[in-house]
Amino acid sequence: MENSEQLQNILLLVAFPLIGAGIGWLTNRLAIQMLFRPRKPVKFLWWTIQGLIPHRQSELAVRVAEIVETELFNQHLIRNEIAKMDLRPHLEQLAANIVWDRIAPKLRAIPLIGGLVNDKLLYNLNKIALESLIGETEPLLEKVSIEVEKHIAVKKIVEEKIHAFDLDQLESIVRKLAHKEFRSIEILGGVIGFVVGMVQSVLLVLAQLT
Repeated sequence: MENSEQLQNILLLVAFPLIGAGIGWLTNRLAIQMLFRPRKPVKFLWWTIQGLIPHRQSELAVRVAEIVETELFNQHLIRNEIAKMDLRPHLEQLAANIVWDRIAPKLRAIPLIGGLVNDKLLYNLNKIALESLIGETEPLLEKVSIEVEKHIAVKKIVEEKIHAFDLDQLESIVRKLAHKEFRSIEILGGVIGFVVGMVQSVLLVLAQLT
């Protein structure tokens, strides 16, 4: 009889922790799955079940768009980035193209005057053109940045992109990025379940011994 009780106690000490670990692991795994599934609402008795992300995709799109617009991509960001652009090499090339490739052939084609057009004159014209372009660069960039800010609705663009995002693709991306974290959550559920099961089995054994 004592052997039978000892065997029963051993089974309790082994079974409860294993069952608890299985339940903890399965519960956390199910919770992770329910982030994405079911895709469409499923009615079960009085409840409607749907994955968290599919259910709140529209709200998620709005919230992310607001964060991107206010925290990551504010209006001044565009203006600051445009102001950092170094256009001098491009302006030098532009001035050279205008003077040497466009103006020079036309000046040289003019009777009498064409013979007076030499490289020194063209060099000076190139210098004047470059100085004029550089002088207009800053106000032009300011105007361009203002127009860009007016026409780029960051919040609307981000919101539409997320709202139209394919859920299968979104799930695949999230799982790739958070694979280790999801795995850790599942393991943690198993560990907690194992500990709870161990405590329950010890309490039951102690209760039988008293």
